[in-house]
Amino acid sequence: MSTVRSKPRDVLLSGALTLADTSDRDARLLGIAAAALQTIGGRKAVVYLQEAETGRLEPAVAIGLEVAAFQPLDSLDEESVDATVLASRERRTQVVVGRRERRAYSALLAGDEKLRGAMHLPLVVESSSSGPEVQGVLALGLEDEPPGERRVEILEALAGLAAVAAHDSRLELALTERSDWFDRLAHTDGLTGLANRRTFDRVLELEMARAARQNTELAVAIFRVDRHGAISAAHGAHVGDNVLRRVAASLADTVRLVDTVARYGHDEFVVVAPGSAGLAMARRVAELVAGVEPVNGDGPVTVTVGVARFPEDGRSAEELLSSAERALRDATTQGTGTILAASGA
Repeated sequence: MSTVRSKPRDVLLSGALTLADTSDRDARLLGIAAAALQTIGGRKAVVYLQEAETGRLEPAVAIGLEVAAFQPLDSLDEESVDATVLASRERRTQVVVGRRERRAYSALLAGDEKLRGAMHLPLVVESSSSGPEVQGVLALGLEDEPPGERRVEILEALAGLAAVAAHDSRLELALTERSDWFDRLAHTDGLTGLANRRTFDRVLELEMARAARQNTELAVAIFRVDRHGAISAAHGAHVGDNVLRRVAASLADTVRLVDTVARYGHDEFVVVAPGSAGLAMARRVAELVAGVEPVNGDGPVTVTVGVARFPEDGRSAEELLSSAERALRDATTQGTGTILAASGA
């Protein structure tokens, strides 16, 4: 038997107060989903949020079940008959009655014989520049017949509040990332023009948070200029500085726009590279550095490199850097010009 339904006015007030009383995205979404369940007398709900860049629908919060039970979905999949995908793609509410319809199905119905259907409401905000923007989907399990017109209006109003909560969170994140970008530009190394250590530490934290949020990989590579101390001692500090500048230029020319390269120590540089190609990137850099003009006939400039990957080599910035530094030490024992991953790959 379903739970008692709340009065529409009380439900809307509950949703509005949730939006006003907290700035935490997940708390807002949970409160609004709970208000939606009160409208229909239900007990199960899940909120998906849509990644603006990829179109992927990620389960964010759930009531009455584990959010981990739901898989990410591709909102751009034109062949999908998942009601969540359809609600996002068509920007209108999808209702699934029974265990399955010809047109759509709902993951909410899996393994729950008490549910008679499901509603999937798109979370849409109006943008002055680009029109309607989908922020995600609110999915509700139905234990009775689909709600009438009046309650559907209440549910759609609550979905609008959830869309605002998701949109606000996205704007806040974008503003934070942009502020950090300008902060990065303001903190560079005076000798090489690269980011300095302070900026690198902040960027690493941001990139690790992004990788964890999007469930992607991230590589950190530390480059040590071989024999830099001997070069400076033999030919002067200014020659050693020129070598560092040339290596820094090689790094800047080789890495991608999404990568961040910084001066890490006196004769060390570090690269933060989103994705899984950290080792390949390190090899490209080493090859380019080898083309740097030799110093007074001393032979080519080389670098020794240690590479670590998130999350397998560390789940915090400190752990990841420790793994990269350990790989660099191990590489040093094998000889100049060695490139070594923390896992030994």
